[in-house]
Amino acid sequence: MEKKHHFQGFRKFSIKTRLVIALLMISIIPLAGISGYSFHIFSAAFQEKLSASISQTLSMINLNMVSEVEKYQYLCGSICISQEIKEGLLKKDMTDMEKNQAIIEIQKMIRSKIIYPAQAKNITVYDTDGNIFYDLGYDGFYQEDVDRILSQLEEQEQDVWAYAHTYRDRNILVLGRRIYEQYSKSRVIGYTLISIEEKIFSKTVLEPVGLSDSSNIMYMNLDGTVLSSWNRSIALGEKTNEELLKKIQERLPKKTDFFSIQEDGEEQLVTYIFNKNLNQLFVYTMPYHYINSEVYAMLKQILVVVVFLVLLCIVIVAMVYQGIMSPIKRMLEFCSEVSEGNLSVRIQDKHKDELSRLSGSMDHMADTIEHLMDQQKTQEKKKRELELQMLQYQLNPHFLFNTLNSLRFVAAMHKDQIVSDGIQALSSLLQNTLTNKNEYITIQEELENLENYFSILRIRYAGSFEYSFHVEEDELLSCLVPKLILQPIVENSVLHGIAERAEAGSILVTASAADGDLTLAVCDDGIGMTPEKLTQLLSGDHLMSGRGSNHIGVYNVQERLRMLYGSGYGITIESEPERYTRVYLQLPLKMGREETHCDEDCID
Repeated sequence: MEKKHHFQGFRKFSIKTRLVIALLMISIIPLAGISGYSFHIFSAAFQEKLSASISQTLSMINLNMVSEVEKYQYLCGSICISQEIKEGLLKKDMTDMEKNQAIIEIQKMIRSKIIYPAQAKNITVYDTDGNIFYDLGYDGFYQEDVDRILSQLEEQEQDVWAYAHTYRDRNILVLGRRIYEQYSKSRVIGYTLISIEEKIFSKTVLEPVGLSDSSNIMYMNLDGTVLSSWNRSIALGEKTNEELLKKIQERLPKKTDFFSIQEDGEEQLVTYIFNKNLNQLFVYTMPYHYINSEVYAMLKQILVVVVFLVLLCIVIVAMVYQGIMSPIKRMLEFCSEVSEGNLSVRIQDKHKDELSRLSGSMDHMADTIEHLMDQQKTQEKKKRELELQMLQYQLNPHFLFNTLNSLRFVAAMHKDQIVSDGIQALSSLLQNTLTNKNEYITIQEELENLENYFSILRIRYAGSFEYSFHVEEDELLSCLVPKLILQPIVENSVLHGIAERAEAGSILVTASAADGDLTLAVCDDGIGMTPEKLTQLLSGDHLMSGRGSNHIGVYNVQERLRMLYGSGYGITIESEPERYTRVYLQLPLKMGREETHCDEDCID
């Protein structure tokens, strides 16, 4: 008991405090938090330092590259401005002898005036039709590569660097440049292509770096085409990794930057440098396992501290656990009892922490549920009583008996069409009220029922009243309303308003809409009602006292409307003795079909 009381002493702390203590002291936090954070810090620092070093290396490579490329650019430029070559390209009708003599002169010029790098394997001059005008070298490359490079030169004005494959199965880099007419930069008369052996180029530019076995440097165009690579397994002339190229293009025109990608299931650190003059890239890749190898030693020392923290947290969590789980178990028992239907059970936790307040809320919830269930039972009972009253009203034997007696009397006295019309009206009315199981009908159907009902009443009260219908807008005819909400009102107008006056009367039934509500009205010029009688009629006091059972229909309609739509809707009656009575039924119009029972054509 003493130990249990000791554990309960933690209840003086808030549940938030206890959870924070428990979660922070378990083994996951030390392991994932301290280890992960430390690994991240050391790894990020090492990565940043390494990336800076790589950037310096790439800058050095870029300088070497620029120095090397300038040789070929100078060679290419010397050929493109050669007067002999321009004259030969412009003279289309040269004989073979003239062309051979021109080529000899060009060779003399190249050997005497132009520095010829050893790495340059071929120098080829093409006219604008793609025909070879001059070729110096020993290893040509395939025509499809030539067509591809010449096509690129036609589309862009700057130098083109491309990859090609020679007849002798050598990988070469090709530098291409346009040849313009003398003193003109608008007319292209030919193209110069200089091929360089990629292996020698790569060795010259990339070899001084001294890469590790797992790292690589690639030389590529901006479109991702790899021109040269330290890793010989990389497919030259093909597009590089799409993710790598996308991330580089997102950072351009930034000269240099670094980021991470996933390649072959392994995370790589990527550093690039952008040569704006050449529109080309040097890309350095290094796997993260090489970067993180130096960090793992630090993690071993961290784990020693973590193990100690885990042992300490076990003791603390055990104490906190008991203080939290004790009230939770009582809540679970409470929920189990409530789910089995026992709404009288209560937790009654007197502490002052969050769990105690939660227990109090659950007790209050049980009180509310118990109250609502009692209320629901009362509502269901009331609804069943109203439904029974409505059914009894629909099947009122006195109404059917009196009507049939009237029809029989008329048949005996007159033997005319009135009997047929009366029977037809009664048949239609009974069909719509007894056989139609739908709770809701359209206003048009409700008015048709009234038409039949009026036909029957006029047989019984011949010449005592006139009736008429007025619908404000035709669209209202398609709206759905509860069945038999107008017939009880009309019956009261005839029986208690019109029938009791000496002269003939009139009844007007209207339908209108305003502000999202539907208003149905039954107006008569009968004997009217006193304010006291109006109050009794709508309150149902006459029913409770056993008086005035003939007015049950009005009260029934009032209760139905309030049960369906709420207390804001129902019946309003205006009446003046010996003058008139006006009954208004208000119900919602602008709602969904399932809620308002109004079809899609209901007006707004």
